[in-house]
Amino acid sequence: MTINDIARMAGVSKGTVSRVINHNPQGVSEQTRQRILELIEEVGYIPNRVAGSITLARTKTIGLIIPDIQNMFFPQMVRGVEDCAMENGYTLFLCNSDSNIHKEQQYLRAFLEKRVDGILVNTCGELEDRSLYRSVCQSGIPMVLLDRKSRDFTDKPGVYVDNQEAAYSGVTHLIDTGCRKILFLGGPKGVYTTGERLKGYRQALREAEIPFQKEYITYGAYSTASGYERVRHIIEAYPETDAIFAGADTIAIGVLRALRELNIPVPGQVSVLGFDNIMLSADLTPTLTTVAQPIYEMGYRAARKLLALIGGDPEGAKSECMSTTLVQRESTRSR
Repeated sequence: MTINDIARMAGVSKGTVSRVINHNPQGVSEQTRQRILELIEEVGYIPNRVAGSITLARTKTIGLIIPDIQNMFFPQMVRGVEDCAMENGYTLFLCNSDSNIHKEQQYLRAFLEKRVDGILVNTCGELEDRSLYRSVCQSGIPMVLLDRKSRDFTDKPGVYVDNQEAAYSGVTHLIDTGCRKILFLGGPKGVYTTGERLKGYRQALREAEIPFQKEYITYGAYSTASGYERVRHIIEAYPETDAIFAGADTIAIGVLRALRELNIPVPGQVSVLGFDNIMLSADLTPTLTTVAQPIYEMGYRAARKLLALIGGDPEGAKSECMSTTLVQRESTRSR
């Protein structure tokens, strides 16, 4: 069964069938579109995307690189990307870099070789292979950054939040509730989001005239295990701690577990603040106060911008900074 057969059975041109298959409604009535779709389903026709890509120089695929799908932050974001891609007839290739720049480079190279129509990247650092950087720039394949800015691709559009302002609002909340000895448990050192959230933390301390203590700052993975291990060590060294700002909810989950095992009441003795508002944060004990990012919407909008670039509409792909919200729950004291 070929596209010509479908066109003959529907009594339309091959081009009309092609537009329906490729989600291009121009010049196709809803009645005709429905008749073609019903025929396609009835006969089990599957479009030959390989042949189409040769003709149109399109593969109807986009590539997405994230650090780690096991991090509970990313599934919501990936779902946003996937939903937008699927709605527009695109297939998503998902790759995990494991926060390893060498793996990220391998996946970028694979995307170039496979001639995906566009690339979304939540980058983990600066590319070490400069020839790959030049290849990406010269390939003409559209790219959109997601969540993290890149020192390499400063000219590429992206979807972010203002991490500094978001962290500032969260730490200010801790200060307003009387906290003064606030630990900062950041993500990996050198990662864009970690640095911006540290800036917000320091800004809040500075405005409240609270001395900055570098020994209160630690770096580690955006993981539950990292939060757990760091708290077990640092809380013994600094028993005066009255609050902990975890640079991600995944870190905060480990923090809460460690404090529970140490019989340190939350928020009675130590308040805990997270960042992200992953779905699990409202189900913890105590429930987690956190800075909420619009995670799903960030993924969806980034994919939409990428599709705009693929379609030749750079005006529809300008960078966007989305809003965050402080969600107060049980892990911090009331103002």
